[in-house]
Amino acid sequence: MKRTAIAALLSLVVGLPLGWITAMLLTPLLWRLEPVLHIELAGHSVPSDWVFYVVWAVVVPALFFVFKFVARSNRKGSGTDAARSDARS
Repeated sequence: MKRTAIAALLSLVVGLPLGWITAMLLTPLLWRLEPVLHIELAGHSVPSDWVFYVVWAVVVPALFFVFKFVARSNRKGSGTDAARSDARS
């Protein structure tokens, strides 16, 4: 439970700025897609608000699963190292 809360907090703290940067970097692509899709994806200098929300909706959960995987692999790795050192003693 504690590792899940830490992963959730880290995914929000890292994901919000990372999502913003990702959306800003997508702006040239969004400008090229506007005439093709016939919807406004980006304004004069920044993406539309809904584009930010979609990017955050993808980035934050993805980071959560990455952080959960890292926490799980660290927990399993530390347990096997402790078991190996106990077996040697």
